[in-house]
Amino acid sequence: MKQILTVLFLGVLAFAACKKDVDSAIPVTQSHFMFINGVPGSSFGVRVDTVNVSNGVPYGQGSAYASFRAQAYNLYIYPVNNPSNVINLGQVNLRNGRYFSGILGVDSTNTGLVFAFTEDDLSALPGKSARYRVVDLSDSYRSTRNTKVPLGLDFAVDTSIILNGFAGMGFTAQSSFKTIYADSSYKLNVFWADSSKRLGVFPMNLNNGKVYTFVATGNALDTVNFNVFPVLHN
Repeated sequence: MKQILTVLFLGVLAFAACKKDVDSAIPVTQSHFMFINGVPGSSFGVRVDTVNVSNGVPYGQGSAYASFRAQAYNLYIYPVNNPSNVINLGQVNLRNGRYFSGILGVDSTNTGLVFAFTEDDLSALPGKSARYRVVDLSDSYRSTRNTKVPLGLDFAVDTSIILNGFAGMGFTAQSSFKTIYADSSYKLNVFWADSSKRLGVFPMNLNNGKVYTFVATGNALDTVNFNVFPVLHN
């Protein structure tokens, strides 16, 4: 089945613009890129221009960071079971001295690919802490008579939504990064937005000095295919 691609640049352009002067002050013209696969049941190879980043990133995993000279590149992926089907994700701007992730997801029809290109915060952490964020690629809907309404999600770390969690996230939403005490284990509880109805609970095992992205995929109202997986950045 033919897949339609929507490219979303989340949290990069405004942040990059306010750091334009900082870029020019960094003498080392190098940037770093990671690919994260949030399409269930798939594995993708990844190329930046003609440079191979990975021969296959399975669902729920990320590639290692690849380093490039800081400039704009064309990004391509292909299903490992059909390498001739090359998908052009468009141009990404790998800025000087930064770390970026490209996160691939799919909509509820399983035909519409979405691609989020976002900057990662790998700056130094204070002692005994970890950094984390959530990217919601769960295309979830609730039915009201003859219509479907997009479902907002609250992500609570243990019982905390306001302090440590993220409220009211929708499909393709990306949270900011937060820090929390580590080493420690928490539970990431997912709720219907502004409701006590819990849709899932997932482990958060956070190590001191580490940076994580938690990616939600599938339909949050379907316990069989709803999932939240972690990706370690460092």
